[in-house]
Amino acid sequence: MTLYADILFLVNFVMNGFVLWVLSKAMRTPRKARWILLGAGVMALLYTLIIVIEPLRFVNVFIASVVILAAGVGAAFHPTQLKIFFKLMAMAYVISFMVGGLGMALFFLTDLPYAIYFIVADFDGFARTVSWQLMLVGMIISYIIIKISLKVFERHTLKRQMLCNVHITIGDNDCNFNALVDTGHSLKEPISQSPVIIAEFEQVKPLLPDGLKVLFYEKQENDLAVLLSIHEESFYNRIRMIPFTSLGRSNGMLIGFRPDHVKVEGAENSPTDIVIGIYNDKLCQDGRYRGLLSPDLVA
Repeated sequence: MTLYADILFLVNFVMNGFVLWVLSKAMRTPRKARWILLGAGVMALLYTLIIVIEPLRFVNVFIASVVILAAGVGAAFHPTQLKIFFKLMAMAYVISFMVGGLGMALFFLTDLPYAIYFIVADFDGFARTVSWQLMLVGMIISYIIIKISLKVFERHTLKRQMLCNVHITIGDNDCNFNALVDTGHSLKEPISQSPVIIAEFEQVKPLLPDGLKVLFYEKQENDLAVLLSIHEESFYNRIRMIPFTSLGRSNGMLIGFRPDHVKVEGAENSPTDIVIGIYNDKLCQDGRYRGLLSPDLVA
């Protein structure tokens, strides 16, 4: 097989540049064109040297691919942490396999008879047969597929991030429920300015004394006189009244309580002064979440 080093370098330069450019988009790490071109040039040069210089052809393919990709990623992105470097490498491999696999698929589909011959007897012929047009179409289609895949993944991740499990404890009693991270929720207890997590009554019912449960069963939680008539002295020091304003209601009031401990999934350090506001209805008809919390609690 006759090898043309300049063509080999140019083809790899274009493909590697495309992979690094897509990588910068996928990882949301903008890089100037000169760094992308530098990384692509380093990768293309190393690959060309391994193919052209005969003693280097015996280098293990897997080791060579890792070294070449690492050199290109390092030149283009200058990662300062191993964690970031490994993330870039992993995503670069995914993109490379996707682009390469799609290119070969298009090659097979456009020339099926030769594809069969290529598989059986002429593996080296693939390098000579792939056209610029095929390579360009492969890059465009793979970019579209990667773009769509990232959008779907981000949407799925966002949905997962918006729901957090909340664990509340009072004494020996506890409860768990999923809460929606609501960007419009910034409710605070007016005196202490403690953040408020709104929870459905049915979820926090195990934590409440019987007298307070009756109040909610009878839908009298907004009647302050009835609340004060309940003989639950041991729970009184926990009770908080939380005024709120919502669409169609300018002077609402929630009964809240201060638990012993609250753990919010995804929060590195949950505040110790959280107040739980009790909502005597359903927050979500399909039951996906049973509470609301502020984004500040999971930041």
